Amino acid sequence: MNQPAKILALISHKSITKTTTISNLSHSLALQGYRTLIIDTDGVPAIQMHIEQSKEVTEKRIIKNKAKVELLKNKGRAINQTLLDQLEYDEFALENRPIVIARSLYELDAQFDVIKRDYAHFDFIIVDVPAKVLDSKNNPIKEIKRLISFSDLVITPYKGDTQNAVTAVTVSGIIEDLKYDAVSLGGKFTTKVRSLLAFDPARIKANSKEVSANLTLTDTSTTAARLARNAERKALKEIDRKNQIDADIRAFGDAFGEHQKPLEAPLIFRSIYPNQFNKGQTIYNATTESAKIAQAEFNLVVKAILEAIDETSVVATAQNESITN
Repeated sequence: MNQPAKILALISHKSITKTTTISNLSHSLALQGYRTLIIDTDGVPAIQMHIEQSKEVTEKRIIKNKAKVELLKNKGRAINQTLLDQLEYDEFALENRPIVIARSLYELDAQFDVIKRDYAHFDFIIVDVPAKVLDSKNNPIKEIKRLISFSDLVITPYKGDTQNAVTAVTVSGIIEDLKYDAVSLGGKFTTKVRSLLAFDPARIKANSKEVSANLTLTDTSTTAARLARNAERKALKEIDRKNQIDADIRAFGDAFGEHQKPLEAPLIFRSIYPNQFNKGQTIYNATTESAKIAQAEFNLVVKAILEAIDETSVVATAQNESITN
């Protein structure tokens, strides 16, 4: 990118997979050759500690695998290509790993121009914001409001529960106020705001009646027939869960899409995410079948984020806006 770093801020009023999402997003961007700065504004620097742990784990794996390669060479034995691929992958990921700096919201607000100047050669600056958007008097935190205005893209993560619906109302209100303020000053609000809806597939129960009604394989006379029927039932359950997710996304979009339209892809929050995070790794460090499924799903999230950043802003000009006092 031959342009200033794009600013991404993840904002929520509750701990909704923000840090895990940033970890996997920055890893994915690194694999694509992007340079990323992460600004950790949380009082508990979870992302900073995670990136440091990831660095240590990766360095140890590189040393271990280099020793294996040397041992095999000395013994005149063939070197497994998988081992070489892992070594190359780890070295690339380590070299391109994100840089993390810690700042309070107040410090970030005061130093924002300096940080943008010092890291202008980076592709992305991702800001991890504390899990709150309101102060002790239930007013929007002013530094967060300014951060939203300075950002190219704001991502608001949500899970499908009542508390998140309340938060969505709060965030939409903040965006509405920022738009109003921008227009009243003769300008326009150019920040793109997108919601990232997170779903735990283990908690989404398929509609048994719907699944049974759509079964086409009825023969259960042989083991092979029963296996085929079970496979079809499993596939239909996955389709039903996906349909439920799509319906929830549409409902959220209908309610809040004016100010925080859902990203094209949801976050399917499988157990591999926290499992890998707790080991100082991301889903991209795992090679299991479940990891490959999670990687394919998260790649769609990354694609949707990049598309949202590049999307042409459709913002009405001040002349076309009417302000009602």
